[in-house]
Amino acid sequence: MKFKNKTYFVDFTAVKGEIKYHSKESLTFTLTEQNGENVNISEKVDIKMTELRDALFMVSWKENSGKTIVQIQDFDKEIVHSNITLPNGVLVSIKGRLIEKK
Repeated sequence: MKFKNKTYFVDFTAVKGEIKYHSKESLTFTLTEQNGENVNISEKVDIKMTELRDALFMVSWKENSGKTIVQIQDFDKEIVHSNITLPNGVLVSIKGRLIEKK
C-alpha cells in the first residue's frame, strides 16, 4: 500500500478527526471533535508501522503529551482499533471507522 499524502477520517464516536500519512515513518493526527465539542488538536509524529497482512497494519507512536498510541488499522474493513496509554498509566481501548478521504 502507498501511504504518502493519504488522509483518512477516523470516527471513534466520542472522538473524531483525521490521520494524514506523510510516509510510512510519519503522520499528522488532527482531532476535530471530543465528546461533542469542536476541538483542533494536531501533532506530527514519527511512527512505527508493521504490516500484518495485505491492508492490515499495526501503527504506533508517542505524543508530546506523553500518551502512547498503538493502532491496528484495517484498510479493507475500514476499522481501527486503538489502545492509548495516558501519561498517568491508564489504558484506554477504542474501536472506530477509518475511511479514506478522496
